[in-house]
Amino acid sequence: MGEGPRIFTLEEANALLPALELALGQLARLRAELEQAIQAVGGPEAAMAVLAQEVSDAEGERLPEARRLVGAAEEVRAAVERVNAHGCVLKDIDAGLVDFYAMRDDEPVFLCWQLGEPKVAHWHPLDGGFAARQPIEGVELERPRFMN
Repeated sequence: MGEGPRIFTLEEANALLPALELALGQLARLRAELEQAIQAVGGPEAAMAVLAQEVSDAEGERLPEARRLVGAAEEVRAAVERVNAHGCVLKDIDAGLVDFYAMRDDEPVFLCWQLGEPKVAHWHPLDGGFAARQPIEGVELERPRFMN
């Protein structure tokens, strides 16, 4: 039986922000490298074809670009995994949008933070998304309960 998602307090989510800011900055640089690699192989359709096949199958002249693309895609994937390994959920790479599971009135919700915001100041229902964000001010969040 799995442990399930990590449940955050507001304080725990805010404590992660410096690490997330660094990780998202690195991810933005990696995404720029990936975009260059996509263009180097001939655009998105060509990139999808390269990623769907073995790099060694790429045509001779394009082999270095294909390897660069595969490497860049792997670095982006690994960077996303490093962010998610904190227990939060990276919702939008380009916007730097991160959600943290929390509890409110015995119901799971997401604490919602976007890169550039000084602190976690919003929440939304799990099925509500960014458009359903509401201010945390005045909302009581529960401390996570752990079961033995």
